[in-house]
Amino acid sequence: MNRTMLFVAALSLSIPSTGVAFSSMQTASQSAPLSRAEVHNLMKSAHTSAEYSQLAEYFHRQEVDLRAKAAAEKIERDRRAQVNASLYQKYPRPVDTAEARYESYLADANGAALQAQHYDQLAAGQNKQ
Repeated sequence: MNRTMLFVAALSLSIPSTGVAFSSMQTASQSAPLSRAEVHNLMKSAHTSAEYSQLAEYFHRQEVDLRAKAAAEKIERDRRAQVNASLYQKYPRPVDTAEARYESYLADANGAALQAQHYDQLAAGQNKQ
């Protein structure tokens, strides 16, 4: 009898927490970042300011991530530039690879910033109408 009461008490305590976990999973899935395919489809079909704002938010987030990667790669490039290896290094040298990655991340971040600005303007235009 003691085991049964203990089991019922444990079950009654776990049922409400299951509902809380499920509701937090729902809110997490609603605020989850968009996948590339979702962004691509939304870019094709966006017509409201909310959709434009969602796209602008995605590109702002992309810009921040890419700028962080570029900063890390710049540190790595500077570290590799300090290495005084022999003059007969084969191309591409490690510093060249880091430089190319840095420039690539920076160019992608600038592109994301332009797209975010574009969708911010479209969202603002939709709000005026």
